[in-house]
Amino acid sequence: METTYICAECLMRQAREACDLAFEEWNSRYETMLWAIDKLQNSFQGATPALLGTEIHRMIKNAATGDPYLTFKKKSNEVAKQVFEVISPEVKTLREAFLVATTSNAIDATVADYTNFEVAENLIQLIQQGLQAGFAIDESKKLEEVLQGVDSVLFLTDNCGEIVFDKLILKRLVEMGKTVVISPKEEPILNDATVEDVMEMGLDEYGVIIPHTRDQEGLTIQTMSEGFIDVWDNSDLVIAKGMSYYQTLFGVRENIACLLRANCEPVARSLGVKKGDNVLLF
Repeated sequence: METTYICAECLMRQAREACDLAFEEWNSRYETMLWAIDKLQNSFQGATPALLGTEIHRMIKNAATGDPYLTFKKKSNEVAKQVFEVISPEVKTLREAFLVATTSNAIDATVADYTNFEVAENLIQLIQQGLQAGFAIDESKKLEEVLQGVDSVLFLTDNCGEIVFDKLILKRLVEMGKTVVISPKEEPILNDATVEDVMEMGLDEYGVIIPHTRDQEGLTIQTMSEGFIDVWDNSDLVIAKGMSYYQTLFGVRENIACLLRANCEPVARSLGVKKGDNVLLF
């Protein structure tokens, strides 16, 4: 997926929000925004939004004294744990587990007003609405049929907060007898989950944790971690959570399922759905 005209505004907003989190001094914010403007002027045309966003967020993170999104990540995990206790009894089937985990993909720091989900009531309401609305693209039946015939599943995590709801899927995969590898980032980028985050949320109960890349939105073959490539090649099925994997991975191999909420207009348009719709594409 390539950039659209809407992506320019979105990437600049992301850069400003990251600067606000990363730097106290206005001069540091100003100099960083000059860099981001120059980057967009020289690299925007034909770029993949997730990869261009990676360069911007990586530079801001490296210039900061720490992870700009650390506080939000911790807060969203804590809120998600509270909401999980309310929502999980409502989830009876694998499809419903897919749906809840996909709806929680709204906890995405690339999206305007992402901090709305620091409030548990907002997240509960969103997930309940998602359960009622269902998938705008629903290939869950096909995915479940393929799952019956595979032994190993590679699960690519996305954001903090939503990783708590990924347990609903992982638990059922283990109950089906699947060997599961759970794969986050090695290092922070935006509010994406790292190895430390998924371990802290207890996802290691369901499978081995192997990171897939250092600090990149989405994933490409070229940026896969050395120890991950064999896992990628030898997994029977890949389940990838979030818009960035859809942008960078969909269609690059057989048996890859993308679970995402169409959080932005360009992604929604590329899929033929409405902004905010849930998608299970396989």
